[in-house]
Amino acid sequence: METLTICVPFFALPGLSDACSPLVGNQNLILRDILGLNPFKKGDYENGPYLEGFNLDDKMDYVFYFREVEKILEKKEYDKIYVLFRAIFKPYKKETQHLTIGYYLVDNTQGTEIAPGVYSITGIEGHFVDYKDAFDITDTIVGYNLQDSIMKSNSENHPEYKDMIAEWFEHIRTKENKLEEYIQRSRILRAKRTQKEFRQQLKDCL
Repeated sequence: METLTICVPFFALPGLSDACSPLVGNQNLILRDILGLNPFKKGDYENGPYLEGFNLDDKMDYVFYFREVEKILEKKEYDKIYVLFRAIFKPYKKETQHLTIGYYLVDNTQGTEIAPGVYSITGIEGHFVDYKDAFDITDTIVGYNLQDSIMKSNSENHPEYKDMIAEWFEHIRTKENKLEEYIQRSRILRAKRTQKEFRQQLKDCL
């Protein structure tokens, strides 16, 4: 069986002013939109990597709305499946970027439907880099009009994806793994986001 890599997009927590870093932590760690600041979202659940665990149980979960991904998992045709995460990230007062920032190795197993049309799969290995080590693929994503689409390394319609994805994956694999820092920041922001005082202070950061 072959190894498959799926490059998947998610809406990231947008960049805030530098003055707000003490409030929200290290902004070089590109998280999913934990604080709900991005006006573009698919549904009630944040789409993307839950490095702290969907249930705060330290499992590396990936929550997604892409039925196509679930169909791939259902087939169980691959020796290994990697999920390469592509952040749709808007730096503070700059244009949106598409950045590959990390990946999961996932079990070749079916995902769990946690709500109608919403699925979750758990990673067994993860590697995430900070902003300076991310791979900017904005030109490719915009050029192919893939802003909210997945890419597969075995695409029949676009065989060129294989080499692209391999390059992006290898770039991430060879950079310093900031996984533990990502987990820590994710847990802190999940705890803070329900605090009234924190939400009030956050308004001055936008």
